[in-house]
Amino acid sequence: MSEPFVLQRSGDQRWLVHPPQDPYGDGYVYTIATELHELGMTASTVAKVDGLHAPLDTTLPGFVKSLAADWEGWSGTRTWTSMERELVIDARHDGRGHVSLGVTFRAPGPDRDDTAWSARAVFVLEAGEELSRFAGDLTHFLRT
Repeated sequence: MSEPFVLQRSGDQRWLVHPPQDPYGDGYVYTIATELHELGMTASTVAKVDGLHAPLDTTLPGFVKSLAADWEGWSGTRTWTSMERELVIDARHDGRGHVSLGVTFRAPGPDRDDTAWSARAVFVLEAGEELSRFAGDLTHFLRT
């Protein structure tokens, strides 16, 4: 598997997630190279994420699956964060059938005063079938 997972919207807005790598060979920590493209902006980072041995509810696949399971809505913002905050995903349900999925990249390493670079794009998904397909595809991509 060498092709990235791609979430694409109108124009050049897209989020690419490259195949997970197991840098230590033990299945506990994976790295994923990821890119954001929107309106001439391009950003990339490598995020450390939980591996196959982590409880599903703490992982990115578990997070997106929970969004799809609650497709009818929730209040507030739900957030998932990679191990070192390089990748943050947040989701809001508008109560009218759409979910705004925010993808934020941050500079790797310590950022005690929160002044390092960041990049963000927001993708709007239909809360039913489109969100379920996204969650299923991303889960399959990250778990294989």
